[in-house]
Amino acid sequence: MHVDPSRYVGLATLAACAVLGGCKAKENPAADTTSAMSATATTGDTSAMGGAAKAADTTAGAAGAALSDANIAALVDEVNMGDSSLAASALPKLTSAGAKDFARLMMGEHHAEHVQGMQVEKGQNIMPALPTVDPFKPAVEAEQTALGSLSKGAAYDSTYIAQEIGIHQAVLDWAGKNTPQNAAYQKYLKSAGSVYQKHLDQALALQKKMSRAKA
Repeated sequence: MHVDPSRYVGLATLAACAVLGGCKAKENPAADTTSAMSATATTGDTSAMGGAAKAADTTAGAAGAALSDANIAALVDEVNMGDSSLAASALPKLTSAGAKDFARLMMGEHHAEHVQGMQVEKGQNIMPALPTVDPFKPAVEAEQTALGSLSKGAAYDSTYIAQEIGIHQAVLDWAGKNTPQNAAYQKYLKSAGSVYQKHLDQALALQKKMSRAKA
């Protein structure tokens, strides 16, 4: 699906807001849930997956309390908005066709998941509210650092894909440990999880393809 990157300029700005200081979720999750999550800064290596998952687990554990449906909804909102934002920011510097196509997919499908999630929230009267400790904030800082230090080229492409592997693995791991009480939101999150798994599988396949091309 082709998505015009210009429609995500605002999302990229919101992602920067999350890195600089974080934004609390308010009544309109489309405007205010703006953080993102990512892997540790590992280039072209599946070890990024473990780094991101470990960061999410550590900070989530520090919160010391089960997440409410409002917390879960806010975090899912920021996951979707964040990955759309990061893809929009990365796209101008990506060079390989595969990496560009993947970034466009992230922009389109995470945006669609976000819209669907907001519809469920509205229908079920779930008011998104970020938890005291945001498990994904340290990861967005890691991705911004990893990509921000690189110039346009093959290394940037491989780093972006490695980070996306870490992002999606971390989110899937987190979602498996946090089940909403609301049945409709449970159904939505299960559907979203299948989309995230598809993204992870595609990123892993692309990483292997890129590694073979370098050999």
